[in-house]
Amino acid sequence: MAATPQTRIVILGGGFAGLRLLYRLHNALHPHADIVLVDPRATTLQKPGMPDVAMAGKPVAQFRHPLQPIADRANARFIQAAAQYIDPHKQTVALSNGQVLHYDYLFLTMGIVKDYEAIEGFRNFGYSMCDDTEAPRLQEALKKFKGGPIVLGTAKTHWGHTVQIPHLDVACEGPMGEVTFMLDHDLRRLGLRDKSSITLFTPGQDFLEDVGTTVHHILHERMTVKNITVLRRQTIVAIAADHVVFSDGTTLPSALTIVIPPYAGPSVIKYSGLGDEKGFVPTDHTMRHLTHRNIFAAGDVNALTIPKLGHLAIIQADIAAATVVKELTNTGDVPLYKPEVFCIMYEGGSEATLILSDTMYGGQTDIALHGVSAHLMKWSFDSYYFYSHGHLPPDLVQVGLESVLGHVNIKRPRL
Repeated sequence: MAATPQTRIVILGGGFAGLRLLYRLHNALHPHADIVLVDPRATTLQKPGMPDVAMAGKPVAQFRHPLQPIADRANARFIQAAAQYIDPHKQTVALSNGQVLHYDYLFLTMGIVKDYEAIEGFRNFGYSMCDDTEAPRLQEALKKFKGGPIVLGTAKTHWGHTVQIPHLDVACEGPMGEVTFMLDHDLRRLGLRDKSSITLFTPGQDFLEDVGTTVHHILHERMTVKNITVLRRQTIVAIAADHVVFSDGTTLPSALTIVIPPYAGPSVIKYSGLGDEKGFVPTDHTMRHLTHRNIFAAGDVNALTIPKLGHLAIIQADIAAATVVKELTNTGDVPLYKPEVFCIMYEGGSEATLILSDTMYGGQTDIALHGVSAHLMKWSFDSYYFYSHGHLPPDLVQVGLESVLGHVNIKRPRL
């Protein structure tokens, strides 16, 4: 099937995966396809910047980018509305504004739901850094903090069983590691570290279960030096004013509790019958829905995405776009799906730790690079995304990453 001016492509979600698809499909198919971007928000949110809002007090506006001009530059239509129901047989999407969109290809990139309500007491006593509502709220709490026990960690998330994925008890722990190190740095700067303990909990067998022994050794060493206690196999169930409660009945004193909540699939996926038993979209390794062949998913909503990382969203978006472009134009190659964990944890001051690992997927790469160079790399990625209004760094920056790592035999992260 060749792309025509009548080929309608609908992208539901303007996050990392959705915008990557928008750019890729526009570059390959314009003007032979009609692309519509749909999102309930007027802005895309640069979620990796939320720890900076929570811990460093950076303005939320710095990490929001209006979607309308982004769509305009890609010659796409933008509709600010929520998708309420998808009919895969009629190939339609019903929106909250009353519109019904027809599609030839549908891309599900709306992310997931952070289920704060699953943790008893969170709304009254808990804090998080996961979005642009919770991150400023945590910043206000930190301004008033005068010392005491701090407990922080990631809640347990349960996954479906339709597709084969590695076992993880959490959705993503990288941001929690970043906040932990930033807390230590800021408390020392403010003269409050001697008055404060930091306890990091994880429901998994180890913090950052998705990396290998080399990265674990380096992180454990750094946490030991900074007097950060790590509790393993602990699942939080409740937060009170002065303590937290774990699923085994144990409690821990806490003057400030920070959590990443469980993740859940979006309601529209559940209502439309497009998800697994937990509401995540099952796909093959071309990101195509297992049942409906003109529906694709990329990013956190995809059941394959373990852990829930922006880096994996970009990899999946590139594969999904290439698959459709190949189908419509018979040009280009479809990349193989080779997932890897890639993140940069800012630690306060001028330091950060860059992590690249594919051991959870059967690979041999397991690298943790700590220092100023990792911080500069994170700063360059964040700055490029901001000043380019939602574009991700070009291949030139990726080549720079290879140089920073100093490993010529590893595969290059695609950002």
